[in-house]
Amino acid sequence: MGDQTGTGAHGPPAADAVALHAPFTPRNLALTLIAIVTGTAGLWFAQAILIPIVLAVFISYALDPFQRRLVKWRVPQALSAAVLLGTIVAAFGSGAFMLRNQMGDFLEQLPIAAQKVRAAVHDARPAGPGPMAQVQKAADELRHAATEASGNNPPSTRGVTRVQVEEPGLAVTDLLWRGTLSAVEIAGQVILVLALSYYLLASGDLFKRKLVKMTGATLSDKKLTVEVLNEIDTQIASFLVVRAVISGIVTVATSVAFWAIGLHNPVVWGVLAGVLNVIPYVGPSLLAGGAGIAGFLQFGTLTMAGVAAGTAVLIATFEGLLITPWLMGRAGSMNAAAVFIGLSFLGWIWGIWGLLLAVPIMMAVKAICDHVEDLKPIGEMLAD
Repeated sequence: MGDQTGTGAHGPPAADAVALHAPFTPRNLALTLIAIVTGTAGLWFAQAILIPIVLAVFISYALDPFQRRLVKWRVPQALSAAVLLGTIVAAFGSGAFMLRNQMGDFLEQLPIAAQKVRAAVHDARPAGPGPMAQVQKAADELRHAATEASGNNPPSTRGVTRVQVEEPGLAVTDLLWRGTLSAVEIAGQVILVLALSYYLLASGDLFKRKLVKMTGATLSDKKLTVEVLNEIDTQIASFLVVRAVISGIVTVATSVAFWAIGLHNPVVWGVLAGVLNVIPYVGPSLLAGGAGIAGFLQFGTLTMAGVAAGTAVLIATFEGLLITPWLMGRAGSMNAAAVFIGLSFLGWIWGIWGLLLAVPIMMAVKAICDHVEDLKPIGEMLAD
C-alpha cells in the first residue's frame, strides 16, 4: 500500500510527486508570464543605464587576460587598466583619423551620386506612359462612366481658388542643434562606459570575490559560483576569438572581391566590412548600401552599383549562413534558432546595442543555467 501511494520506503514521497507538477499550474504559468512582461519592460525602460553597464562588464572581461599579463609584469592594476583603455581609445581614434579623407570624399560626392541616379532612372524610363499611368487612366475612365450612368454630375470647380500647402524648408539651425545634442549624449555614454570599465579592471577580482561571498555560506555554493564565473570567462573569451576570426575572414574576402571588380580602395572597404560585421544584420546592410553608392560614383552605371552591393551581400550571406553558425556553435554550443531569437528579442528592446550584445549575454545565461539545477531546462533549450 505504501508503494502505491508513493509514501513507502521504496517510493518517492507524495509531496515530491506533487512538486513535479507544480510549475505547470495556471497560477504559476500566469506568474511566469507576468515576470516575463515585467522583465521585458524593465529592460526597455532601463536601457539607458543597463547598456553602459553591460558594455563595461563585457569590455572588462575582454581585457582581463591582458591585464593579468601586465600585473604579472609588476604593473599596478590601476595603471594597467588605464594603459589598456587608453590603447583602445587611441586605436579607434587612429582608425577614424586615417579614414577621414576617404569618408570626406565619399560624403562630398553624395549629391553628385543623387543627380546621376536621377538621370539614370529618367533615361531608363520608357518614352510612353508606364503601366501605372495606364491603370490610373483606366480607373479614371471607369469612374467617369459610373458618374454619367448614375446621373450625378461632378460639382463644377469653376471659380474655386486652388490652395497648395507648402512644407517649411529644412531648418539648418534646428538640424545642427539636434546633432549637437546627439553628439553630447553619445560622448556622455562613451565616457560612462570607459569609466565603468576602468573601475572594474582596476578593482581586479574584488567584485568576483564579493559575489562568491554573497552566494551562500556553504562551500558547495561558493564552488558552484566560482565554476559559473569561470565558465562565463571561457565563453566570452571564445566569443571574442571567434568574432575576431570572422571579422578577419570578412575583411580578406571583401578586399579581394572589391579588388577583383575594380573598386577603389578595396582594403579600406575590407576593414570597414570587418568592423561593421560585428553588428548583425545592420552592419552588412550599411556596407552593401555604401558599396553600391561607391560603385555608382566610380563606374557611373546602375549595373556596377548593383555588382558592388551584390558582392557585399553575397559575402555577408555566406558568412551569416555558413561561417558564423558553425564557429559560434563550436564556441558557445548554442543552436542557431536560439541565437536568432535572442538577437531578435534584444535587437527589438535595445536596438543596435542589443544586436551587438545578444550573443555574449546568451552565452553567460547558458553558463549560469547549465550549473544551476532549477535552470537546466533553459540551458537545454539554448544548447545545440
